Amino acid sequence: MASRQELNLTNARDISLNLLLRVQVSDSYVNLLLPKELAKHQINDADRGLVQELTYGCLRWELQYDRMIDHFTPGKVLSPHVRTSIRLGLHQLFRMRVPAHAAINESVDLVKKYEPNAAGLANAVLRNAERAGFDSLVSTLTNGLNTIEALSVKYSHPTWIVSGFLSALDLDGRKQELEQFLASNNEVPQVNLAGLSDASRLALDEIGSEHGSASPIGYLAEGSLDKYLEIPGVRVQDQGSQLVALALGQVANLEGTWLDMCAGPGGKAAVLESLKPISKGELVCYEPNQKRAELVSNALDKVHQSKVEVRSGQSAPADSFDAILLDAPCSGLGSLRRKPEARWRKSPEQLPELTTLQSSLIDSAVKALKSGGYLMYATCSPLVAETNTQIRGLVERHPNMKLVDLPAILGALNPELKLNASRKTVQLWTHQHRTDAMFMALLKKD
Repeated sequence: MASRQELNLTNARDISLNLLLRVQVSDSYVNLLLPKELAKHQINDADRGLVQELTYGCLRWELQYDRMIDHFTPGKVLSPHVRTSIRLGLHQLFRMRVPAHAAINESVDLVKKYEPNAAGLANAVLRNAERAGFDSLVSTLTNGLNTIEALSVKYSHPTWIVSGFLSALDLDGRKQELEQFLASNNEVPQVNLAGLSDASRLALDEIGSEHGSASPIGYLAEGSLDKYLEIPGVRVQDQGSQLVALALGQVANLEGTWLDMCAGPGGKAAVLESLKPISKGELVCYEPNQKRAELVSNALDKVHQSKVEVRSGQSAPADSFDAILLDAPCSGLGSLRRKPEARWRKSPEQLPELTTLQSSLIDSAVKALKSGGYLMYATCSPLVAETNTQIRGLVERHPNMKLVDLPAILGALNPELKLNASRKTVQLWTHQHRTDAMFMALLKKD
């Protein structure tokens, strides 16, 4: 075990390599593995950034680095260990302030530890990449490709995702912003906080916390989270997610019965709960997964009349709720900043199953909603099949459901939000709003 004094770039490479291989083999998410690995090696705050940059950076730029590797090793099949070690070297060469000789030699040493016979190949790839230079190499890799294919390499997104994002941006009148959005998915996200009470927001202000630009209860964290999370009523949460719950709270009967239909892990439920008067009305949270249901319970404050039930959204009783939040299971492609590996795990073949589930949950939500009640449908994905197509299908199947002007409601919460006022639904964009690319639609039942 490395001590706090012993960590250096060499050890950071070893830790990152191990993490990247585990992500690949176990299908785990790095945001779940990384904290445990940092604690295991007793890595201090100053060095955590080094491991995080190596690990997240290689995940974000995986496609681009693989194109570089394949360019210099035509027809060769590389093991995951060798390929990942070379990716680490390329990231240090092109996106970190690491001297070329160190980036190359240390990465070759990583290969030598496990596959000595491949060390020469790794050395050749990295030295050829250094000689070519980043701009020239990317130009070579994209030469002769169509626009979507070239952007796929330039910004390291699968082509089907680039195409899907282009369609969503076009629908929102932002077609020309495709490159800005793709670039924003490769930025390091700042940790966002939610202050769920007046007291918690006052405490955040008193320690000089910076206010978020999207949510009126949002803040930005700097450095260690300990000083923030020790404040009661403060939790880590993207500002787009905060807005989903806040917008529903603007129109719903605060003393009515509310349902969070797919509540895990509990962030939006916590915001909803904070809006309700204590001892008036009830918040019910459905979550079919037991472990995620426990996370929801932990997120709630135990003061309000809230309860968590381990059950599916489709089981909601008819005509029972004054307000329903349906944060539907989705592709999650709106949060690629925080979960970069998702772009390599999702495929267009998965969408039909997802959209069928979304439609089923929508129909159950409409059935469970009381007359005069409100339904908020949200996804952390901008893909049209999961957003506008779902809402169009909803109003066709349920003519008693009417869209509410959501840009006007969010504009009242934050006049600085730049939203498309020509549509009644809202699509947030990472490059514009500094949030996940959340979609939301608010409907009222006649």
